[in-house]
Amino acid sequence: MGTWGPGIFENDYALDWIAELADSADDTPLIDALNTVIDQIDESPVAQDCAVAITAAEVVAAWMGEPSEDCPEEVETWVEGRPAPSATMISQARYVTEAVLENSELKDLWKNSDEFDKWQEGVEDLLPRLAC
Repeated sequence: MGTWGPGIFENDYALDWIAELADSADDTPLIDALNTVIDQIDESPVAQDCAVAITAAEVVAAWMGEPSEDCPEEVETWVEGRPAPSATMISQARYVTEAVLENSELKDLWKNSDEFDKWQEGVEDLLPRLAC
């Protein structure tokens, strides 16, 4: 994976997925990204799937009017003017974020880096922005 920093948007998987979302007329990419990790919850979800799912969770937060400071313009454009996300989607985004923080291959990869604390803080910052 091409990663240049610990931020949620600082990897190729996130940016490729955002490009896919930008081309989508509906929220199917969000649902698919979240469900992919939910389906792996009894195992340790795969790093690539986790990177995409927490990016999707960031999109849900932006959609709720709580974007991160480094939210890409494509995300802001995609959420603009859309009705609020469903309570189910918000709950799933929060659940996936908690799962990635608790037990995931992505967490394990970051644990072995010097920037684990920054990565963890970035993902933890997402949780209060996903409060219903």
